[in-house]
Amino acid sequence: MKNAHNNLRRISLGASVFFFLFIIFLPAVFILGSFTQGGVVLNGQIIRAVLLSFWIGIAVVTIDLAFGLPLAWMLSRSKSRIATFIDSLIDLSLVMPTAALGFSVYLYWGDRGGLARIFGLDAGLINKGVLMIILLHVVFTLPYIVRSIGAAIAQISPSYAEAAETLGAYHFTLFRSISLPLFRDGVINGSILAFTRSLSETGATMMVAGLASTAPVLVVELKNSGHLPQAMGTSIVLIVSAILILFLAKALLGKKTISLEKVYPRFEKSLINLIIPRNILVALFFLFILFLPTIFIVFYNLSHWEMAFGTGVLKSMAISFFIAFTVTLVNLIFALPLAYMIARDQGRLGKVLDTLNEIVLLVPTSALGMSLAYFWHKFLSFDLMVLILTHLSFTFPLLIKPLVATFRDIPPGLEEAAYSLGARSGQMLRTILLPMIKPAILAGLIMAFMRSLSETGATLAVSDKIRTVPILIVDFVKQGQFGQAAFISTLLFIIALVFLYVLKHLTYRTK
Repeated sequence: MKNAHNNLRRISLGASVFFFLFIIFLPAVFILGSFTQGGVVLNGQIIRAVLLSFWIGIAVVTIDLAFGLPLAWMLSRSKSRIATFIDSLIDLSLVMPTAALGFSVYLYWGDRGGLARIFGLDAGLINKGVLMIILLHVVFTLPYIVRSIGAAIAQISPSYAEAAETLGAYHFTLFRSISLPLFRDGVINGSILAFTRSLSETGATMMVAGLASTAPVLVVELKNSGHLPQAMGTSIVLIVSAILILFLAKALLGKKTISLEKVYPRFEKSLINLIIPRNILVALFFLFILFLPTIFIVFYNLSHWEMAFGTGVLKSMAISFFIAFTVTLVNLIFALPLAYMIARDQGRLGKVLDTLNEIVLLVPTSALGMSLAYFWHKFLSFDLMVLILTHLSFTFPLLIKPLVATFRDIPPGLEEAAYSLGARSGQMLRTILLPMIKPAILAGLIMAFMRSLSETGATLAVSDKIRTVPILIVDFVKQGQFGQAAFISTLLFIIALVFLYVLKHLTYRTK
């Protein structure tokens, strides 16, 4: 019986590795092989779009760090009601479907019924273009900075601060010379996630881009216009960029990259007076740049009520939810054994598989969609099946990451003790591991489901026939049917609120 359980375990692990390598990873980077075979075009338009995407990403990360770092510090150290309120809302843009988020941000900044109304303007405050793209990208990337830095700050022992204050260190001196070097990995991690997320975004960017074309948007435009060699060339550049960024991050993490030992007593003492103005400025930034643009679609929908429950809308919703439920279920089946294998580094493949998973996680979804379409259309002609396989690729890593982190936090000694008492693999999984990883499973499933439900770029890159809900919102906006687009966006916003509440509840239970 014991041998049978061991064989079943090996089969489960082997199937998960096979699934990841040949269903998730290989199709995601398959397009790289086409570069050596010819048929790929790189021209000035592509280079300009890629450079614009990088410039926007750098600008977004700069703004994120300027406001996200003090915000993360405030949320980690403050117990005030305002800090608790902001902390409960900071993740809203992460679960908000990107097409709905992009439309909401456009209405807030670019429509005369948005922020422009306060100033009595007859047109929007900001026109579509690079500036609005940056403001949009800040909305959905700032939470990555805040959460990554906040998690790193939480690991710093309060005794360091107490010792420094006892020796007479000023608040800013303490922050930059002691705390900042200790949470630099959080700064690097958050910056990389924010940059790659900005580099990847397609659906929301299409809402506010105007004449500006970022690289992911250009991939979709080239593909839809029949310029496949150019679309493939842009996708290859984006995939290679994601891989280089990942290895750069791994090279920086853990190294002493911040050296701020020198002290300037008078100047740093004077900065104490800026703490209250800083907190007010950060709170205003959160309110007017992050929170209100995210939820503005609700106010617009109330004043431009137009129900949209036609056959096309219901069909799109059915397709979107079917795909999301399907990929979430399949992900769960294969993610559990693979995450365990990575966490325990079984067969010495853990680090390799973890790195490959991170590559897929960082690849821009429009480029990912092009690679997957190029791969799967060689074997499948059924667009819905290809779309499901595509959504599997960019949602699977989202479930793997929290599971790996949770498995690593569980001492291996618990499993060894269970085995020594005669427990079989199945018993150990049901009675020890599953109760401890249940919150991580549910959180990962929710994130994967919402990511599938909100994806635009990869879907457009794979199929121009299937209309999911995010693509339907894009179509309504292009046709000027703002009322219907706002109605559907508000429905997705309500769904996002429900999932955000569940995530917060699970996080609280985990703590």
